[in-house]
Amino acid sequence: MVKIRRAYEVLFLGLFLFFLIITDLRYLKGWPVSLFLEATPLVAVATALTTHTIYRNLVWGLVIIAITMMVGRVWCNWMCPFGILHHLFGWIGNRRNTKQMIEVNRYRKIYAIKYYILAAMLAMASLWIIPTILDAPSKIKRAFYEPALVSRSVPARAFAAVGWGLAASAEEHKAGNSTLQIGLLDPIALTVRSLTTSVLPTVNKSTESVYTEPREYWQAWIVGLIFMGFLFANWWIPRFFCRAICPLGALLGIFSRFAIWRIDRDPVRCTDCDLCLKSCEGASDPQGDLRKSECFVCLNCIEDCPHDALTFRFLPRKASEVAYPAVGRRQVVLAGLFGLFFFPMARLSGGVRKNFNRSVIRPPGSVAEDEFLRRCIKCDQCIRVCPTNVLQPAMFEAGVEGLWTPIMISKMGWCELNCTLCSQVCPTGAIREISIVEKLGIGPFEAKGPIKTGTAFYNQGRCLPWAMDTSCVVCEEVCPVSPKAIFTRNVEVTDRWGKTLELKRPFIDPVKCIGCGICEHECPVKDDPAVYVTAIGETRDKSRSLLLSLVDGEGQDWVSV
Repeated sequence: MVKIRRAYEVLFLGLFLFFLIITDLRYLKGWPVSLFLEATPLVAVATALTTHTIYRNLVWGLVIIAITMMVGRVWCNWMCPFGILHHLFGWIGNRRNTKQMIEVNRYRKIYAIKYYILAAMLAMASLWIIPTILDAPSKIKRAFYEPALVSRSVPARAFAAVGWGLAASAEEHKAGNSTLQIGLLDPIALTVRSLTTSVLPTVNKSTESVYTEPREYWQAWIVGLIFMGFLFANWWIPRFFCRAICPLGALLGIFSRFAIWRIDRDPVRCTDCDLCLKSCEGASDPQGDLRKSECFVCLNCIEDCPHDALTFRFLPRKASEVAYPAVGRRQVVLAGLFGLFFFPMARLSGGVRKNFNRSVIRPPGSVAEDEFLRRCIKCDQCIRVCPTNVLQPAMFEAGVEGLWTPIMISKMGWCELNCTLCSQVCPTGAIREISIVEKLGIGPFEAKGPIKTGTAFYNQGRCLPWAMDTSCVVCEEVCPVSPKAIFTRNVEVTDRWGKTLELKRPFIDPVKCIGCGICEHECPVKDDPAVYVTAIGETRDKSRSLLLSLVDGEGQDWVSV
């Protein structure tokens, strides 16, 4: 069985890397490149809390949960790419003898940390429940006396009123009362983000075989150091991230208590030699009462047992297991309270509504900012597929909630006019899938107009025709929309020597500008471009419209999501 498991590890790691490599304009031909992200149960559970929906293929996460409830945490050691990398790094750096391996693989109290991390993250995703419960009684009372319900019997009317009241209250309070932060430590999102922004550009630097043009990502060294730090931690404690940090492992550990197949120890044959601990990946104590929540089903213990005292059985004795995670109730409550308090403090620090940063320009098709923060898992899959390098992982431009979410930095690239790749690979609908026709605002979308990600402006003190009496029409030439959003006016000026010059000075038409950023990228004033794009005027949120004529109602979306 161990050889079979290793074959699965090679298969799934190879499949993951294959999908990562072909997430590229040159190779993306309908492959399910976001399959691993969509199959992550933590993403399915957390987005269900924040959005009240299971988006598209996230139902695969429920399949993984069902498998876990049958055979335990097979995901962690058979299918998880990050877990397989930890296994590989631990094997490479292992210099311990048998006695040392037995000691290092015993269960430690610090392995409960992952459950507290999970509690904090789920609390952030479910804060809306508190105002929903507080507001529900008034809505239930109002629904009970609705004329449409009068003809029903009292019990049926009460039942319908409770359902309607709770649903209405939840829908009203979900906006602004939850945030999705599981992507910070979800192993699949973390791996995709790290390989995309740090590892692959580094490999390309030495081999020139990954990209057609070199890629650069803002503060990628931080992402890379965190990724490598978790991998090298295996030389201190084997599978440190999986055992102590991983919130997905904690979620699967909770569901694995229901597993009907598990490792069982025959106390008659067992001689208490503890050799089963030598290669135990999960530190699950197979030499005693098995900790079901920690067992990775690696089956190494069965292989290492010299007396055949261990077997993988269907419905073994309950007395020989520890079904529940070894966590303290008070610690779980405190972790949940931390999440409940941390999110409001982060949101009230600004950066989402009134004091939004002008540089937080989201990809085309992105939903309104509050909804975006309830959907984005920071996997940076959109950044990986972007052909021009304009999408970058944010630091704190969007507040602490928006760490590593995608933003457009036009000095790095521009949004290609006829490209919607980022919307095709987003696993959670933070960037909803759009067509070229919708993006350009033509055909059936002509009445709505094109999707705008922002608006360009001029710094006339740095613009060559405005400030330095030098001819330049680069921004007008590269403007991709028709008719062009950048136009010029002929003016006559007298230079410092008294000579009369005729110049073309550029202007922006805010109605035509879509915020693609190519003008900023191509501006010859490279250090601080004379033309720049800000988030104002984006059509995903009418409250950020630049022109008053476009504002019909504050806070409503320009396009339905």
